[in-house]
This record gives sequence, structure tokens and C-alpha cells, in this order.
Amino acid sequence: MIIKTFPLRAFAIISLLAVALSLLADFLASKWEREQQINDVTQRLASLRANLEFELYTNVELMRGVSAYVALNPNLSQKEFSQFVSGLLAQRNSIINIGGARDFVVRMIYPVEGNQKALGIDYRDIPAQRESVFKAIAVRKTILDGPVELVQGGVGLIARLPVFVGDETWGVISVVLDYEKVIEGAGLSKDASLNVVLNKSTDNGNTTAIFASSAGAGLVEPVSLPVKLPYGEWFIEAEPADGWTGTHFHPIFWFIATLLTLIAFYVAQLRQNNRSLHLQSFQALRRSEEKFRQFFSSHAVVMLILDEQGNIIDANEAAGKYYGYPVSELVCMRMQQIDQSDDDTVKGNIQRAFMRASSRFVRKHQLADGSVRHIEAFSTPVEIAERPFLFTLIIDITERLEYQARWELSQHVFNHSLEGIMVTDAHQHIVSVNPAFSAITGYSEQEIIGQKPSILSSGIHPPAFFKKMFQELNAEGFWRGEIWNKRKSGTVFPELLSISVVKDNDEQINYFVAVFSDITHIKQSEEKLERLAHYDSLTGLPNRVQFKLHLHHAVCRAERNKSSCALLFLDLDRFKVVNDSLGHIAGDELLIKVTERLTSRLRHSDILARMGGDEFVLLIEDYREQSELVTLASNLTQELSKPFYLSDEHEVNVGVSIGIARFPQDANNADDLLVRADAAMYRSKKTGGANFAFYTQDILVEANNRLTIAAELKRAVAENELELFLQPQFDIKHQRIIGAEALLRWNHPVKGFLTPADFIQIAEQTRSIRYVTKWLVKEVFSIVERWQSQGHDLFLSFNVSALDLSDFELVDAMNAAARQHKVDASRVELEIVESAIIENFQSARNILQSLREAGFSVAIDDFGTGYSSLAYLDKLPIDKLKIDREFTGKLNTDTQGAVVKSIIDLAANFGMRVVAEGVETQMQEAQLQQLGCTWVQGYYYSKPIPLAQFESKYLQHSRV
Repeated sequence: MIIKTFPLRAFAIISLLAVALSLLADFLASKWEREQQINDVTQRLASLRANLEFELYTNVELMRGVSAYVALNPNLSQKEFSQFVSGLLAQRNSIINIGGARDFVVRMIYPVEGNQKALGIDYRDIPAQRESVFKAIAVRKTILDGPVELVQGGVGLIARLPVFVGDETWGVISVVLDYEKVIEGAGLSKDASLNVVLNKSTDNGNTTAIFASSAGAGLVEPVSLPVKLPYGEWFIEAEPADGWTGTHFHPIFWFIATLLTLIAFYVAQLRQNNRSLHLQSFQALRRSEEKFRQFFSSHAVVMLILDEQGNIIDANEAAGKYYGYPVSELVCMRMQQIDQSDDDTVKGNIQRAFMRASSRFVRKHQLADGSVRHIEAFSTPVEIAERPFLFTLIIDITERLEYQARWELSQHVFNHSLEGIMVTDAHQHIVSVNPAFSAITGYSEQEIIGQKPSILSSGIHPPAFFKKMFQELNAEGFWRGEIWNKRKSGTVFPELLSISVVKDNDEQINYFVAVFSDITHIKQSEEKLERLAHYDSLTGLPNRVQFKLHLHHAVCRAERNKSSCALLFLDLDRFKVVNDSLGHIAGDELLIKVTERLTSRLRHSDILARMGGDEFVLLIEDYREQSELVTLASNLTQELSKPFYLSDEHEVNVGVSIGIARFPQDANNADDLLVRADAAMYRSKKTGGANFAFYTQDILVEANNRLTIAAELKRAVAENELELFLQPQFDIKHQRIIGAEALLRWNHPVKGFLTPADFIQIAEQTRSIRYVTKWLVKEVFSIVERWQSQGHDLFLSFNVSALDLSDFELVDAMNAAARQHKVDASRVELEIVESAIIENFQSARNILQSLREAGFSVAIDDFGTGYSSLAYLDKLPIDKLKIDREFTGKLNTDTQGAVVKSIIDLAANFGMRVVAEGVETQMQEAQLQQLGCTWVQGYYYSKPIPLAQFESKYLQHSRV
């Protein structure tokens, strides 16, 4: 019998095929399950990685802003550091702290609370952290280290970013992340279906575990994905918690034939799963990008992304708000449109930023409203879609720069102010002083800080003074006044002090600011001025002001006590002669010696004062008899009549004229007493000086008469009551008239014609002579102008007083009259007596020189009766000497004839003309002609006659 093996073979084949297919299906099924697990683990692991990267980047990247701020402000304080960082950490719960380690020592940290133990840590002393710190410095990038056991407790991940100030290493900025929160935030510990391990690579090629979700043996063929970090690389690995599915039998696949359709479905489903996995991975990446975009868009810091040409590719909402442009418009602009520098500078900055890991620039940016702000830009190059871009943070520093400028200015003013400045806290403890404070008080800053201002107290002011001061400070917030304080040396000094109160927003006192200056010199000057105002600087005696106070008080006391007092008015005789001939220095020395002699003769109760010039007054109180005053006045007269010997060995003789008035006999008040003593002094001086006189009623009458005449004289000038009488002068050699002297007459409406002897002296004493001289100048120039226009070759002379030679008013008046009347100045002649020149020699010399230079002639009237000094004849611009009538009238005597001859010779030697006055006889004329004097004037020819009579009588003989 034949057995058909085909079916068996076929069966076998089919069985083998079935088995093979089943095995293949089983294998494929097992493989599919394994791949399914891998895909599932990969997908979930990618999501965990994305979460981890986002968690790390969103926290660690804050370091760049902190690093840039620290690099700009390397010396910032803990307070400033906390203020800046607090704004960045508002929503970052995974960060334990951010610390600044200058010179690798943690000096600043935020928050401080809970992290106090970290302050002061020196990374160089901690081997576990030292390596990552120095690696960050070496590579100039962010280094993420950990997990690390923290000194303040707990475990953390530490990110470190180096900070450089210029080319110098400042230190590092560290962000300490809460290890547990980072792991929890990334979701690594939440999925119990996976065993997850987080490893990092070390420099020696080994790996170190950062996190493992379960203890035990290592993972078997885990899925591993790299975690991108700023520097270095981590790996996240995972396997199913129940392990990987191994190869095993699936009975159903023995029925391969029936399951072929399922296999096709399986294949299709597998492809669909692959596509789904890819899609999910893409979505995870997209979610990560969206999270960054959300961070970029919603962050309060201005952020820009630039390309290499300076085009703004992207900007966040904060940038749009800051610059004032819509974001859609801002991303179409170029940095060159915003930066105020020229285009080349902007392009250069962008190129340099692309070449560096990080860059910082301080620029000026213009906003949409046209305003320009100072900004600080921090730029970092990044790659997006394999293209280089510049990620830039913009921080407005305008207010900071303005504050810094104001602070620097205030510090400059504080340190260089010449006034002392002291600042105390609310409890009056000194917290700051400037150098001027130390210079004024002697206390150094180290000595005074922490002390109270009472250390400067002089003890002069009572407690009520300071109570009132603080009452005003509390009410007004300001106090200003003078106060006496004490220096460190113990010396007391006056200061002008201003105190201001500085309050906070709640109106609570924070500080007191005191500004003061040492006014010692001002006080000394005030004292000197006070003495100068009341005492004579030359003699040290009370001056007029101070004496009037003494006199007023003395009169009040005498009136109250029913007693008497007397006032002696002293005027030195011939003092002007000494002063003008020997000079003011000699005059001052004489006044000092006079003061010494007077003082030596007085009682301590007597008050001697200098009224000015050579006038003194003496106040005598509590005298009993008038004879006491007579004795005193006699002694003073005799004492001052003795010679004075000056330091240059000059012997001078002066006298004193004294007027005495008594209270209440002669006056009933202080002012009248002074006036009447002065009037009595003038009466004494009229008697020849070196004498004294008591005030009497007739002196008052005489004084009133002088005042009346002075007042009427002003009226007489205004109402044209003055008149000129002319007395001709002749040349007897040629028998012709040469000119005339104008003599003043006053046609008084009551007293009739008055000669100068009746009113000139009073006019000089009351200074109304000024009005008379102006009238004289006007009249003389009018007459000369009329004569000149009629062709008469005559001069006209007139007399001026000593007062006219004290200033240039006469010169101005004559020059003005010459310009107005256009006369030949040589036809106008001034006559001055010798005493007028001696009284004001230097002033008279200057005035006469000015008149002489203007062309006017000058004559000395009554020559020979005064000083007749050759010294002044040589120094003065004199054209003519007029011999006094006293010598002319006694020519018949040998003595007087010799005097006249001497005067004529003297004039010839000095190149001067001579005119003899008072010629009354033909014999005198002959004698004068014989002596060589040919110009004469006197009653022999004509007495003074009115102008009209003079012109009708003499002008026909004087035509050129």
C-alpha cells in the first residue's frame, strides 16, 4: 500500500509554515509589544524631558538679567540686589534663592529669610561646589550642578553664571533650585508606571545619577533622551515599572491563516501608531515652544530679537509698550531707527554682539513720542532654524542715571561746601558730617559719628533756648538763627545755624539736617564797625554820634537831679597851617598829642570827644561854681599854648579857642547846648584865639543874624539883588586902562547897599558862598563877552573864597561859562587871598592848575599880609601878585618901601606881574613907578563904581 506523503508533507509543510508563521507571528507580536512599550516610554519620556527643560530654562535664564545688572553695578548693596531680584522672582516658586558671590564669597542673597546660613560661604572652601564654580568661570557659561546638600537644609540644584566687570572677574551669580520641586514640576516622580533615571556626564566620561524614581538595580535597556543644558548634557532614561515585555508564545497565532487579516490590520495599526507617536512628539515640542513664546511675550522686561542687519525680527508686548509702537509696526523697524548713534556705530555694535557670548551696551533710544531714554542692552547670540539672531534684553536706566547724577552732585556739594553740614537721625544721633564740619569744629568724622549734637554745646544758652528751637522745628520744619557752640579744643565760637527736618511719606521724622557757618570774623567785624561808628579811629575818643548820646543822657540826669552840666567846645587855632604845610601825617600826630594833653588835665568823669577835624568837645557834670569852669578853660588854654614836638623834630605852636555853654542856664536841651557852645567858641576865636568865652544872649543874636543873612543871601541871588561895582586898574607907564576888579555889592531891600565885609564871611560859614560864586562867574563872563564883542582889550578879575578851592565845582562852572560865552579865557582873572590857599593847599593847587591850563589868569590878593611863603609861590600857577594897601600907604617909610621893593623883585624872579592896591596920592604913584611897579589900582584913580558908569567913563580909552 502507498502512503501519500504529500498531505503529510503538505501538512508538515503547512504545519511548518503554520508553525513558522505562528512563530513569526508570535515573534512579531512580541516585538510589536516591545516596540509599543518603547514608543510609549519614548513618548512619555519626551514629555518629561520637555517639562524638565522648561522648568530649568524658565528659572535658570533669569540669571542673565541678574548677571547683567550686577556687572553694571558691581558695588551694589544687599538692599539694591534684593529690590532688583524680587521683581524677577514674583512667580518663580521653584527657586530657593538667587545669590551673588563676589570674589567667590556669597555676599548677597535673595530672599535673605531662610537663607542666612548661605551668606558668607566661600565656594573655594567647599570641594563639592568649587569645581563647578571655577568651571563656569573658565568656560564663561552657565553651569548647572547638583543635586547638592544645602547649608540651610534641603537639596538643591545650583546654576552658576560667571560675572565679569570689564576684563576682571567679579564672581558668580547662583540660582538655587528646589530639587524636589524641580523633579515634581517636571513630573518625574508622578508616573509610577515608569522607572525614571536622570544622569549627567562628568568630565572624565563617567555618569552620575541625579534622580532615580525607584531604588534597586540599574535599568535594563532603557529609553534614553538627551536633556539640553546651557553647558554640559544630562540624560533622562526610563523603562516600564514592570519591565520590558519578553518574547512569548501567542496560541492564537497558531491559527495564522485565519489571522492573516489581523496581521494586515496590525501592520496598518502599527504604522498609524508610529504616525501618532511622531505627531505627539511634534505637539510636545510645539507646546514647549509655546511655553517659551508665552514667557517671551508676557515678560515685563523689554525683549527684542535682531538679525545681523539690525532688523527687529520679533518683539514682546513689553517692548511695544516701552517704545510706543504696536508690536506689528515695531517688528518692521530697524535698530538704526531707534538708536541715536549713527548707522555705522549701531552696525558695529551688532556685529560685536554676534561675535561674543554676551554683550552689554549703554545707548540712547528714541521712543515713538520723540523722547530719548538711556537704556542698557544685554545681547546674546542664538540660533533659530539654523539662522543666527541676537536675543536682546532692554532695561531703561534713565532714572537711575539721573538719580546717580543727582547723587554725585549732592555728594560733591556735601563734600566741598564751605559750610559745615551735620545729619542726625530721628533720635538725634549724628550719622554724617562733611569735611567743613571737621574743619570748623575740630572733630573728625570717626570721632563724631554716633554722638549727639550736644557734644558741641557751649553751655551759654539756657534750656529755654533749645526748647523754643525744637518747638519751631516741630511746627515749621525749619529753624534758623545764631548760636554759640564749642570746638573740640574747647574754644567757643558763634555760628549761623539752619536746621531742616526730613520726613518720610507718613510724616514721621527721619533726619535732621543742620547747616552752619563760623561767623567769628563777622562778629569781630561788627564789633570793629560798632567802634568805628561811635569812636574816632585816630584818637580813640568818642565821635560826634557817641558824644551826642552822652550829652543827651547827661542833660537828662541833670534835669532829673536838678543839677547842672557844662559843655566846652574847643577848636584848635592855626591847625590848618600845620596840616597843610607839614602834611596830614604831621596833622594826625598833632591831634593825638593834643588829645593826650587834654586827657591829662581832666577827671575820670569828664567826657572828651572829637567832633571832627580840629574840633573837640568836653562834657563836665556836677560842677558847683562857674569859677571851676573858668579855671578849667584857663588851664586847657595854657596847656595847648605850649609847643608841640612832632616825631620829625618839628616844633609847632597852636592854640585853642573855647566856647562854654551851661545847662540849664544857657539851654534847656542837649542840641541847643551844643549849638550855643559852638557859637561861644566862634566869639572866642574872633578875639584872636587862645582864649575862651561863655555863651551870652548877644552871641545868640549874632548867630541868628548870621542865619538870617545866609537865608536872605540865597534869596538875593535868586531875585538879582546883587550888583557888581568895578574899580579900574591902570598901566601908569603907558597911561592906559588895562582892566578892572569886580567888587560885589548887595542892594538889600531893607539895609541898603552892603559891602562884602557885611556878608561874605557868613556866606562862607554857611556855604551859601557857592550861590554867590556861580552868580559872579555868570556876570563876569557876560561882561567880558560884551567887552570883547565891542573890541575892548580889557580883563576883568573877581574874588573867590577858600570854599571855592575845596573842590572842582568852580572849574566846572568856569569851563561851562567859557563854552557858553566864547570869550578869551586870558581876559578873566581870579583873585585869591593867601589864607584861602593855605587852608586847602593841595586842593587849591590842583584847581588853580586846571584853571591855568584852561587859559584863565590867577592873582594873589593882599600879598604880604599873610604867609608870603616862597614854597607855595614856586608850586602854584600864579600870574600876578597884588601888593596890599597897607604897604602902599606907608611907602614913605624906609621899612615899608623895602618890603614893596622886595615884593616887586620877588615877582620879577618868578616871572609874575605886580599890581599895587590902595594908591591914593600922586607921590605913591611916583614912588611905585620908581620901584618898578607900573600897574596900579586905588582911589587916586577911581573908587569902585557901578558897571554902567564904568563903561561910559573908561571903555572909549580901551579899544584895540
